[in-house]
Amino acid sequence: MEKPVMKRLLFDFFSEKTTAMQRKLIEEWLKEPPNEELYYQYLDAWESENPQFFPDLDEAMKRYQVQLTGTVSRKAASEPSVNLQRLPSLSRGRWYSSLVAACVLIVACFLFRKELMYQTLKSANAHSSTYQLSDGTTVLLNANSTLLIPRFGFGSDSREVELEGEADFTVTHTKSNKRFIVNMGDHYRIEVLGTQFVAYSRSQEKRVFLSHGKVKLQLPQGKQIYMKPGNLFTSGSNDSFNITVPAKPQKYTAWKEQLFYFDNTMLSEVARQMKERFNVEVRIADTILAERRIGGIYRAEHPDDLFHILSELLPIEVIQNQDHVEIRNK
Repeated sequence: MEKPVMKRLLFDFFSEKTTAMQRKLIEEWLKEPPNEELYYQYLDAWESENPQFFPDLDEAMKRYQVQLTGTVSRKAASEPSVNLQRLPSLSRGRWYSSLVAACVLIVACFLFRKELMYQTLKSANAHSSTYQLSDGTTVLLNANSTLLIPRFGFGSDSREVELEGEADFTVTHTKSNKRFIVNMGDHYRIEVLGTQFVAYSRSQEKRVFLSHGKVKLQLPQGKQIYMKPGNLFTSGSNDSFNITVPAKPQKYTAWKEQLFYFDNTMLSEVARQMKERFNVEVRIADTILAERRIGGIYRAEHPDDLFHILSELLPIEVIQNQDHVEIRNK
């Protein structure tokens, strides 16, 4: 099919104006790998011409708090007020009760909107957890990670989730070609059609390793990049980033098999990974020891497993304290 004709057809699809036969045609067209990238390009063009509305819940909450503290806007001041003194006492009591109930409901909806609108999927310390979403997508959560999914099902336009931590996604392609979106916080966002990738979203770094398919990353300041299989995206300081093809991709997927992959890795980095995986605070006695490097692939399902391995590799002592573990030279 010629590009101009396909572009018009996709624009109708994005606007929900296509027939069942046309949607089937698009689904067949998307089976060709080169067409996925063209699909994203047309989607970007359509979105730029048709900006979507997203309500600013934080701003709405601020306005409500202003009203709650007694500050009335000019518009509200100009509207006629209800004279409660003229109402019968029974009606006035009911009016007060209804008003209080409404206020409590509004405040609860704002303060607990995430709890109300999203279901939280979690993984415990030292254990990964597998979940299958309603669309068939499989998610493997690394230890100490959470995924928020819509409590009442995905929307008609996209399938959006929020990740804090690390997860492996095997995304299922839908007949309606709904985009699968992973929000990682700090204005990082992954858009996919049908693919497999590992996403890492913690305070110090954002990371995406793509195994199969293609994804589009939306970055801070409106930047967008496309990734191909084998690409590794890592965020840097001041909104900088790198796209590389790692020679040892297992480093970014070893956790799925409860492995630690060390490649000339400093002991301070080992301690950080133990904090993420086991939620154990590890303190290293001196800077020189913290900069010692180790290598190898090790299975560790419990903190003691890795401490034992470290004791075999390095001349160290492991001291268990009440709220942390200290590592020092022998």
